[in-house]
Amino acid sequence: MMKKRILLAGALVLAMAVGTGCSSGSKPEAPAPEASEGTAQASQEPASEAGNAGELSYPEKDITVIVPFTAGGNADLSMRALCTAANEGGFFNGHTLVVENVGGGGAVIGQTQAFEAEKDGYTLMLYTSSVINNDIFNETEYRYNDFLPIAGYNPDPEVIFCPANAPYDTLEEFYEWAAGQETVLAATPGHTTGHHIRLMNMAEDHQFNFDYIHTDGAADQLLQVMGGHVDISMNTVGATKSAYEDGTIKILAAMSEERVAGMEDVPTFRELGEELIDGADRGICVVKGVDDAIYQYLVEEFKKVIETDAFVKNMETINGIGMYKTPEQYQSYMDNTYNSIKDILPKLEEEASN
Repeated sequence: MMKKRILLAGALVLAMAVGTGCSSGSKPEAPAPEASEGTAQASQEPASEAGNAGELSYPEKDITVIVPFTAGGNADLSMRALCTAANEGGFFNGHTLVVENVGGGGAVIGQTQAFEAEKDGYTLMLYTSSVINNDIFNETEYRYNDFLPIAGYNPDPEVIFCPANAPYDTLEEFYEWAAGQETVLAATPGHTTGHHIRLMNMAEDHQFNFDYIHTDGAADQLLQVMGGHVDISMNTVGATKSAYEDGTIKILAAMSEERVAGMEDVPTFRELGEELIDGADRGICVVKGVDDAIYQYLVEEFKKVIETDAFVKNMETINGIGMYKTPEQYQSYMDNTYNSIKDILPKLEEEASN
């Protein structure tokens, strides 16, 4: 019987390779996940009291939002969609959310800058599972749970896709074809990315022999698939929808609860009998230690922004989904992602050594 996986974990659309400076045992284990005081209080405090800007005198100036990647990727565009909705809507007392791209080091440089920022609420950060990957695989000053989730705002379902001329048009046909192959070439946007891990899960579940072609990101990954150099791949809706609409790839199934808008002819894994609901899940966070009243204000204000029609429309223009997640829901995503990667770590290390 097929193993069931409901992974509320995901990875960055333009996820990074973390081979440089890897060290899986040099840091102590992250403490057992606990609801932070700020998160718990934010959920209990009435909106009329929590985050009253007049009492707080916050914000009194523009707020920097660090995107730990170079400009132009899906993660960057999603954060710009959020900040644009906030700025044009007059939120945050009319002050501007200023996106600052701090790329490099597989996102470690930007994440470290956010971690070391003054704990005054004027430096926020785009959170993706790259924070968790870096915690586990790299030497970092921070742990994945050194950041307080303010909100989740952009779930991006995972899809399985293949070359347009592949000899299979459905997931079932791919499974049948792959079962007869000695080796199946699978492209990833980088070793140990969430997309790599999901392909490894599929290979284990179905006893396929995947040979992984690790690229330098989603763009190179797409080129491998569109050129017919590999047999199969996984990434998110946001990373693949344009190529799907152009007819340069085929998407066989989506790991979403329902069929994705604009891709109604693509079935979900759930429809096909597999409880796979997974993908990237972007959020916004602030380093722990910020005043709780400021944190509560941020939680309330970002909730308002994410629920605006303007934000949803901004996301649609980049083939993205705008959806609010509470701090508690996003903390669960963070913890589940950390645990899922730790569980598969021995297999990742084995695959990397081959």
